[in-house]
Amino acid sequence: MSKEIPSILDRRKRSIRERRERERSQRIQSILDAAKKIFFSKGYLKATMDQIALEAQISKPTIYTYFKTKDDLFFSLMLPVVEELGTHLVAIENAVAKNRYESGGSLLRDLFQRLLQTYEKEPVTFRIVQLFQQTGLVSELNVEIQAALNNKGRRNFETLRRALRSAIKQGLFRKTNVYQLVDVIWGLFVGIVQLEDIKSQHREENPFLKPTLRLAQMILIDGTAPISDSGGEF
Repeated sequence: MSKEIPSILDRRKRSIRERRERERSQRIQSILDAAKKIFFSKGYLKATMDQIALEAQISKPTIYTYFKTKDDLFFSLMLPVVEELGTHLVAIENAVAKNRYESGGSLLRDLFQRLLQTYEKEPVTFRIVQLFQQTGLVSELNVEIQAALNNKGRRNFETLRRALRSAIKQGLFRKTNVYQLVDVIWGLFVGIVQLEDIKSQHREENPFLKPTLRLAQMILIDGTAPISDSGGEF
């Protein structure tokens, strides 16, 4: 009987810890969801912690329990998108290293599909990230967070450059400047996503996004692949 009592107490303590952790995770997620709405509607500079607290229906001191500053909150919002993109690019680099692409077209189709997956998983956050970078607001963040985001973004671009450089050596693409090629790929994807978002007024379903991306993909294949390849489907 005496052995059962500590066991029951341990289970209760564990149950309490798990419940608190769930509540903590739910509270953090509610803060991030609120921040996403406020940053998107107000813009980073005009967004305030008071507005985020009101949207999340919690007190501002509670937000500061989890996020020291608005910069920290913004960084936590952006990080998953940047890291997921990095994971996809590393997967592509590994696939190139293992000679899994039969042509440059198959690599580009995979790349566009992965970029689209990243966007579709968190479309609002993806829009915020791109708008933030393009308007130069990164410089408004504190130095440490600014450096962390720049380093992660730079690492992603370097990963894709390495992958394409290897693909060129394998003969999947004609010889070209990988820096320019990466900029063209990224610029096409982001530009099309933003344009179609604006045209569709940020609706959840945009019937023109995939066909337009598919056309961009086919143009890239025709312009870079040394062999004939079709654009394929998403």
